[in-house]
Amino acid sequence: MTGLAERLMPYALISAISAWLSLQIGSMGDWRGDTWPAVHQLAQGDITGYLHAKAMMGPFATLVQAPFVAISGASGLEAYRWAAFPCLLAAGLLGIELSKAAQRRGQGAFARVVLPALCLLNPLTFQALASGHPEEILTAALAVWAVLAAVEDRPWRTALLLGLAIASKQWAVMAVLPALMALPARRLRVAFGAAAVVFALLLPTLVVAPSTFFDVQRHAASAGHVVGPWSLWYPFASVQTETYAVSGEHLAAQVHHAPPLAGALSHPLIVLLWLLLPAALVLRRRTFRLQGDEAMVLLALLALLRCVLDPVDNLYYQAPILLAVVGWDALSSRGSPYRSLAAAGAALLLWRLAHHPVQPAQLNAVYLLVATGGLVAIASSFLGRPTWTGVPRIKLFAGLTPNSGD
Repeated sequence: MTGLAERLMPYALISAISAWLSLQIGSMGDWRGDTWPAVHQLAQGDITGYLHAKAMMGPFATLVQAPFVAISGASGLEAYRWAAFPCLLAAGLLGIELSKAAQRRGQGAFARVVLPALCLLNPLTFQALASGHPEEILTAALAVWAVLAAVEDRPWRTALLLGLAIASKQWAVMAVLPALMALPARRLRVAFGAAAVVFALLLPTLVVAPSTFFDVQRHAASAGHVVGPWSLWYPFASVQTETYAVSGEHLAAQVHHAPPLAGALSHPLIVLLWLLLPAALVLRRRTFRLQGDEAMVLLALLALLRCVLDPVDNLYYQAPILLAVVGWDALSSRGSPYRSLAAAGAALLLWRLAHHPVQPAQLNAVYLLVATGGLVAIASSFLGRPTWTGVPRIKLFAGLTPNSGD
């Protein structure tokens, strides 16, 4: 095998796996209502219609999907399969980058194969596709990739990936501080660069269809009132019987409503923790800088807190946690990716339970047990690291002068 063929082989393999996964999709889930109207308008070349379509995700997620739908000329389920392909491909490309990072840190062939495989072939990917949310896979991959780029001192790549992640789904702002803390320098420039990318992608909708823009942002910021079993608030929810009209028939269902304070304060609490936990690390370490694996651990922690504390949580919301744990193993000097395998095993357990006749209360108990175990594992990783001693050296925007580049 020639050197060029050997270098191209991983990309051909992840492209084939991404295509195969796309072909396995059997239903559109939420994609028909959440994404298809905007993607269809853009694929047809109707820019004004696209900007007025109220897609429930950021513009980059639809910009990525629309060209593939346009090429296919398809609609319905076939269009969704084409739209999911680039989102899966992004996770596969992340896997290749993580494999390269693991190789540079002296990890063996087993880790270099398992880590990229888990980026694509995991239960959370399957759940996101079945639910109609391939953009969750795309955003998770971009967020983890941004932290990886920061660890490897690629400032402009970090800025671009951060901006694209946030412009895909708003929750990706949680990756900003882990990425900035992983950078050795140029943090202020990266922060402004990422903000510029987000602004450039959001500006057309803000100018042409401001009401659409603000409606989508309000919807994203709203915690909602219905709580599912993938949440800390489920045991405290009040149960009400509500009637729905389906195909001319009236069906009654029990709905769990989040406690009033949880519904109102959960999202502000999550954002506050995204700020306070990195700040606590800075104070404890007396430095703004994190090592590479520490930055991935912090991202995993923030993603886990987001899932546990959000009343409206779904199983596929856990995808960023799994990818961050895979990144943690890739940036570690350990030879075995046992943390990634454990996280994938936990995801498989929850996925299997979710597709079997298990009572929601039991599912919630198992989920909270798994989440608690994850929190303990992550916290013990941080608490086990030595703190810095001597004169505090917190340098938030150190290295504004030119240094290494992309």
